[in-house]
Amino acid sequence: MSHSQPTKKTETTVSYISLGEDHIVRVQFKTGAEISAKDLEENFTAYNKLTGDDKYPFIYFAEDGSTIYTEDARQYSRDNEDGFPKLCIAVVVKTLAHKLVANFYLRFNRPKCLFKVFDDMDAAEAWCKEQYEIAIKQESV
Repeated sequence: MSHSQPTKKTETTVSYISLGEDHIVRVQFKTGAEISAKDLEENFTAYNKLTGDDKYPFIYFAEDGSTIYTEDARQYSRDNEDGFPKLCIAVVVKTLAHKLVANFYLRFNRPKCLFKVFDDMDAAEAWCKEQYEIAIKQESV
């Protein structure tokens, strides 16, 4: 797990959200969260307040692996993909079922930003840090 200290943090109905010293936004879904479109709208608003207009890598993970996305949440996510600035999205899964759902989303919704599924938080963080460094180098050119 990360050793990065949060520089900013907030909480929504379904998640804890923090921006770390390492420039990664972590979205930890609460135990037993059933995420609806309304919840995603609340989260997107929180992401925008936390990040301003700056783009950061995002890591999504569930506290206990029990998070459920409702159909309206999946539709909201597709329809509002540009609802907050981001460099990339890493999803850390704990169960085979969540891995299948995340990979299904990746294959069939084809997100506009970089999107990758991990079963290890350290690997997700390393990938996000790499994407952040690439973005910084591209901005300085």
